[in-house]
Amino acid sequence: MQEDVYATGSLVPVSRQEVRVLTPGRVTSVAVKVGDSVQLGQTLVTLDTTLVDAQVAQAKANVEAAQTGVNVAQANLADLKKAQSVSADASASASASASASASASASANANASVSADADADVSAVTVAGLLADAYGNGIAGGLGDSAGTDSIGGTANGTGAGDLHNSGISVSPGVVKQAEGVLSQSKAALKQAQEMLKVAQAQQGQMIHKAMIPGTVLEVNAEDGNLSPVQVPLVVVADLTQMNVEAQLNEVDAGKVQMDGKVAMTSKVLGDTTVQGRIVGIAPAAVTKPSLQGNASPTVGIKIRLDQVPAGLKPGFTVSIQIIVATKAGILAVPQEALFQEGNKNYVYRIQEGRLRKTEVKLGIGNDTHQEISSGLNAGDQVVLNPSKELSEGMTVAPEVGSGGA
Repeated sequence: MQEDVYATGSLVPVSRQEVRVLTPGRVTSVAVKVGDSVQLGQTLVTLDTTLVDAQVAQAKANVEAAQTGVNVAQANLADLKKAQSVSADASASASASASASASASASANANASVSADADADVSAVTVAGLLADAYGNGIAGGLGDSAGTDSIGGTANGTGAGDLHNSGISVSPGVVKQAEGVLSQSKAALKQAQEMLKVAQAQQGQMIHKAMIPGTVLEVNAEDGNLSPVQVPLVVVADLTQMNVEAQLNEVDAGKVQMDGKVAMTSKVLGDTTVQGRIVGIAPAAVTKPSLQGNASPTVGIKIRLDQVPAGLKPGFTVSIQIIVATKAGILAVPQEALFQEGNKNYVYRIQEGRLRKTEVKLGIGNDTHQEISSGLNAGDQVVLNPSKELSEGMTVAPEVGSGGA
């Protein structure tokens, strides 16, 4: 036995693109018409780009100006760091020169002292040997004066090195840090200008609408020279080679279907042809749509992917679906006409030794004609079809030839 769920649904393309705008704009070109086949990336409709083109140009100019600011800030910082390095080297060199000059002065003073002592000795010898010779004394005095002159010269050289150190270039760390801050601000301004350019270019791209899928043009609601509508899509494109069936099931049937369940679809357009498919989506919640008579019963939406789409099927067509929910072999079943309900329980009238026995039964799967009996009856039992309210427990009956049995 096979249990099925039957419903009707509508054909819907798997892939569909609607070109919409949030604000109206002047349509400059509509490149397609209804029924056209389009390829991925093909231009569909173009809006006036005069304003956004100007915005892009301005944004590019702002980026160039910001880049120039970064370049200038980088050059200034490099010059300051170089000057700072030269200043440090000059200071170190001046210190070394001053130290060397001081050493030279000390050495010169020492030499002058030795020379003076020697001159004194010579003068003493000369005086002792040639006491009356005044010329000899004059030489001695001259040597003493020369030694004194050398000592003064050494002191003068030391003073020159100190003057060079005092005239060197000096760049404070604070100035360099300030230049680094200016560079950081320039880079931030460049980043902001680049982002604004991206925004302007994105807005520019939104003026030219292209096909995001290959397919067929289903609707064109835009006209050259007119403002673009905002209530309806400008263009609708769909891939008609892949279709889904969308249907609504009642609560009972929705509880029986499962993902990947097999489905058979038929349509008036296809005649006796049946198209196979499978369930690819089951709504997580039921919905209730109000009607003129009040709220309808809750329904659950399902989506069925067709294995193929025969020629002639179009989006929006109504189709019939048969969902296989269970299949069993070798089961005990009775005709649907044998069952009746009292409260939440199911019963049959079983004929036993010419009398009626009201028997509760448990049900399994079922279809339009038969219902599985999982407990309450045995194979070969006879049951009453279409029991009326006049029948009751223990009533004497005579089975008709060909009457239903389990």
